[in-house]
Amino acid sequence: MQKVFQDEAPPGSAEKVLRLSAARGEREAAQIVLRPSHKAQLVNVKVSDLQAGRGVRLGAEAIAIYRVAYIHLPAHGRKYPDPLPPLRLPVDLEPNQNQPLWVSIEVPRDARPGQYRGEIELEMTGGERHLIPIQLRVWSFEIPLKPSMRTAFGLWGDGIARHHGVSSQSGSHRKLMQRYWELLVSRRISPFSIPVDIFSPEAGKYLSDPRLTSFIIPYSDDEAQLRRTVDHLRQGGWLEKGYFYVVDEPVTREQYDRLVEVCQRIQRIDPSLKIVSPYFRNPDFDPEKRPEVLLDGQVNIWCPVTPFFQPDLLRERQQRGEEVWWYVCCGPGKPYANFFVDMDGIDHRILFWQQKMFGVQGLLYWNTIWWDPNSTQDPWEDIATVKNINPQVYGDGSLVYPGKRAGVYGPVTSIRLELICDGTEDYEYLTLYEKEFGATATQEAIRELTRSLTEFEKDPKRLEAVRERIARALDARHSRR
Repeated sequence: MQKVFQDEAPPGSAEKVLRLSAARGEREAAQIVLRPSHKAQLVNVKVSDLQAGRGVRLGAEAIAIYRVAYIHLPAHGRKYPDPLPPLRLPVDLEPNQNQPLWVSIEVPRDARPGQYRGEIELEMTGGERHLIPIQLRVWSFEIPLKPSMRTAFGLWGDGIARHHGVSSQSGSHRKLMQRYWELLVSRRISPFSIPVDIFSPEAGKYLSDPRLTSFIIPYSDDEAQLRRTVDHLRQGGWLEKGYFYVVDEPVTREQYDRLVEVCQRIQRIDPSLKIVSPYFRNPDFDPEKRPEVLLDGQVNIWCPVTPFFQPDLLRERQQRGEEVWWYVCCGPGKPYANFFVDMDGIDHRILFWQQKMFGVQGLLYWNTIWWDPNSTQDPWEDIATVKNINPQVYGDGSLVYPGKRAGVYGPVTSIRLELICDGTEDYEYLTLYEKEFGATATQEAIRELTRSLTEFEKDPKRLEAVRERIARALDARHSRR
């Protein structure tokens, strides 16, 4: 969870063993930080199977190693860690400069609980070798394949086509979209749309995927076409996951009028169809009136930006069967949690503890690949993605990187995306804990780390300690069954 800078001094007592714990079906990571005293190269890496005795093993193929890459942020005058390209050898190492390796273990759902041990061998130029022991505790409980919370993250294809040098209408682009889509759902994130047309014979494979919690239903002002789309999704058994998202962040009279028109058209077909319209402030034409009043009877997924969240008001909406989501985007900044490159790792993760604290059912994020040529030509070099709003916001709407530069035909993940995945897994731990030990105990655990949207623990060790205690309690309960 800790972001390691190239120029920071190593701690006085650095851990010499990779110690991890994870539920079955969970992805967990740790970092190895290389810091040679002289110029060197990492030339070879060997990863062993992880053994738990009596022939019980977790194959080395479950372990992936990435090289932590860095991006210069002009406002801070230094490079920040974020991209995680797959490890390619050799790796050049500079004297007295950190080069972290991100070691990720994906625990199979059928893994036997217990203590696993293995090692990673690093070979440097000149034959110098280092053995890094791995200790992995696999808990007896499993996080569900189907996420317990809804997510809705943008995945717009034009940037993918441009950065990979393919036509947006080509088969190559379609394959790339499938790979970007798969990266997100493998990290427990549901993209706005599937990588094929919803009427395609292949659509069912994506829409039926249990990892997918939501998708945007294509909207049309043609009511007959709209009805055909809804009927098709209902017949396939996919309608429950779908929602309409037509008007974004309404503030003007025209936007609200358009939203009412759209909602009435959708409700004529079926008043139970889900509609979301994220909002961040009161309207221009009536500054004293809250969107929750103006949108009442129109939307049934309430989605404020986190600082605009009204717990009591939105709890009333939930009590009448409507959903409550929230979102972050180019705001808020500190002291709120968000997904900016220059925020601490815990900031990306604590949002999911806050989500459980307030009973919020979903998280919306407007894009994951915002590489607009008018703002940033290349996210590997310039991650100020919303210069028209604030040139010192880094990474808004951009959680993955185009892989071509790293020799990858597809996406490259990031520290932020991996920590968001960790946050969704934290949410699953809390959901399981709530089922076993009740809401009061769960809220007490959460309040050890966060008491409001702006008051939360900054020490990642504290989060890890609370999570470990929750895991041990769940493990003890499941082990007795």
